[in-house]
Amino acid sequence: MLLYNMFHFNFTKIFPPLLNREIGEFYITASIQTFAISMISLFEPLYLFELGFSIPQILIFFISIYLMVFFVVPLGGKIINRFGFEHSIFFSVPFCILYFLTLYLISFYSFFVFIAPIFLVIYKTLYWPSYHANFAKYGTKEQLGKEVSALRIIGLLIGVISPFIGGLIITTFGFNVLFIIISCILFVSVIPLFTTKEKFISQKFSYLDCFKRLFSKKNNKSMWKFIGIGEELVDLVLWPIFIFLIIKNYFIIGGVISLSILTSIFATLYIGYSFDNGNGKKILRKSLLPYFIFWIIRGFIKTISGVFVIELFARIFRSGIIIPLISHTYKTANQYGTLKYAIFFEQSLTIGKISIAFIAFLLFSIFGTGFWIWSIIFFIAGLYSLLYYVDSK
Repeated sequence: MLLYNMFHFNFTKIFPPLLNREIGEFYITASIQTFAISMISLFEPLYLFELGFSIPQILIFFISIYLMVFFVVPLGGKIINRFGFEHSIFFSVPFCILYFLTLYLISFYSFFVFIAPIFLVIYKTLYWPSYHANFAKYGTKEQLGKEVSALRIIGLLIGVISPFIGGLIITTFGFNVLFIIISCILFVSVIPLFTTKEKFISQKFSYLDCFKRLFSKKNNKSMWKFIGIGEELVDLVLWPIFIFLIIKNYFIIGGVISLSILTSIFATLYIGYSFDNGNGKKILRKSLLPYFIFWIIRGFIKTISGVFVIELFARIFRSGIIIPLISHTYKTANQYGTLKYAIFFEQSLTIGKISIAFIAFLLFSIFGTGFWIWSIIFFIAGLYSLLYYVDSK
């Protein structure tokens, strides 16, 4: 029914008709940064895998990152509270560049594998809380679903071309040239944020209160639904490796993913409209079971066409979950305190990513990388996604 409604709808109604200055500037900045990072993000786990790191070692790499994020992100909140959202996003950029530099240097000096996560942690603690808090504060309540889905659409459109461009640059000129290009783009990305002065008022912000809020009884329900986002780690880290084991061709992998992104865009647009018209929770509920089923099916995929089908429908149904969830989160943040809720959101999803990565690490370490282990891990990721149901009532 979701797919039927999607293709029988006037899509001219779904774009946000008017963006305020802050959101308009943020759209441009987020789009430019997404373009830069998307040129290389697909290759991160594959890059480590090709360097000879085992899957358990790659998982330890990401576990260490999210463990640090969990404890450091409240400190990032204090910095953001002091300097504002836009300045904090600006401060995060050099650390993102340093992360990619040290990631590249791992191929020459293996000890950089211990340094790279530190830079990524600093970037994440400054950028993502600012990203969410800024959107929650300046988003238009009446069209928040459209604004979230429009930003997601921009990311999807960029995701169609940027991995191809990144792969082409690596193949033709090498990783060092790609790093220089990404660095330049990342520096340019923050310029739109400072076309006008940010109006930001600092409020009382406590490091310890972040942990009190996280584990308080009244926030228990929200924490669990955000823990469900842990399934994203499997999608971003393990799924690309699984695809590579099947296809073993970067060009074909990029083409399959690009095609699936293009065909899933229409669903994302429709979902944004539906949220603003009161149907977001209904779509979330209807998307949960199919999304869970497609997680289970992943472990049985052996062909290029199978990867395409999974990518296409998983993206459609995940949009049906994430857009209502994030839009509702931003509305709640305005009532709760945008920065405080953004930190709560980041810490909660970090718990999800740490826990699912640790489970996968144990399974791969004890039982190896056989077919049935992948199937179990994808099933567990599907179970995590069912936690989104907490937000569906």
